[in-house]
Amino acid sequence: MKRSMIMMLIVVGLFFGAVFGWKAFVGMQIAKSIQSAPMPPVTVSTAVASAETWAPVIYAVGSLRAVQGVDVTAQVAGQITELHFDSGDVVAAGDLLIQQYTADEQAQLQGLVAERELAELNYARLQNLAKQQLVSEFDVDSSRTDVQRTKAAEATLRLNIEKKAIRAPFTGRLGIRRIDLGQYVEPGDTLVRLENIEQLLVDFPVSQRRIGELYVGQSIGVYVDAWAEQRFTGEIDAIDPQVELSTRNLRVRGVLENVETKLVPGMFAGVGIELPAKADVTTVPQSAITYSPYGDAVYVVQEQRDADGAPAYTVGNTFVVLGPARGDQVAIESGLAAGATVVTAGQQKLRNGARVAIDNSVAVSNNPAPQPGNN
Repeated sequence: MKRSMIMMLIVVGLFFGAVFGWKAFVGMQIAKSIQSAPMPPVTVSTAVASAETWAPVIYAVGSLRAVQGVDVTAQVAGQITELHFDSGDVVAAGDLLIQQYTADEQAQLQGLVAERELAELNYARLQNLAKQQLVSEFDVDSSRTDVQRTKAAEATLRLNIEKKAIRAPFTGRLGIRRIDLGQYVEPGDTLVRLENIEQLLVDFPVSQRRIGELYVGQSIGVYVDAWAEQRFTGEIDAIDPQVELSTRNLRVRGVLENVETKLVPGMFAGVGIELPAKADVTTVPQSAITYSPYGDAVYVVQEQRDADGAPAYTVGNTFVVLGPARGDQVAIESGLAAGATVVTAGQQKLRNGARVAIDNSVAVSNNPAPQPGNN
């Protein structure tokens, strides 16, 4: 009995040992095959390092404003009887925009015109009588004064009537109308905004340590978020003669053409002041840089051929020395030559010598427009 039990246990132990041994053998074979099989390529996007000539630039931030811009206001109180514009219209200097009620003044004007004509007739008669020595010179002088007084009263009333015809002070584009027909307005009430935006000013601060690099007529580039890919050119128009005590910055004003009227007063703008010196640099998109405590690096793509002769790509990690950045681009001072292909997305999955598959269907931003800064 005891012997049979021992034999059964031995058989069961051999059975389970064979099962576990087989599973261990299969696992080892699978692990061995995985280690020997090549890793699938990592999908990345790439860009080619380009050789460019950069001029040193002083970066600043500023605001756009119109060369001419005013709130059109009423000079005298009155009711609006006519509107001669729509919101957003382009008007010329002197165009009639708004007419206020003038019927009472027009009636008074007719009476003053009659008084002035009567005074002129009386003065003419007295002049003839004075030649015949039939009236005194005092009477002639009094009559002449009456003519002058009635002329002055008529001119004053005509001026008041003209004030109620509100005209455009200069050529420009109107904003949104802020009044309605029949509305009563007081002196100083804003009726509509008028801006001449064919030419704009940009005001921006520059650090006092850069004063020696600025001059009137110097070229500047202006960048706005609404047209991120476009550079608007202008030049420095004026430099403030005093440094601000609170910031130690110098106020600078640039002027730029806005013929296409893409820019609007009040916009926040990045400004790049171009300096005369130029330098040849190698540039890559900033997204290509891998930053680490050991140094900055890029993954350079190397083309090879597989066993079938088809192109295959691997990457090598290359340390570089970075120069200044401009927009989405960064200059490489050393470690990379122009023409090299670098990885711009997907670096987190890479290691030195890894195989890659290139997919540039989604372009990485490589805009050279400078980001706003204040150097």
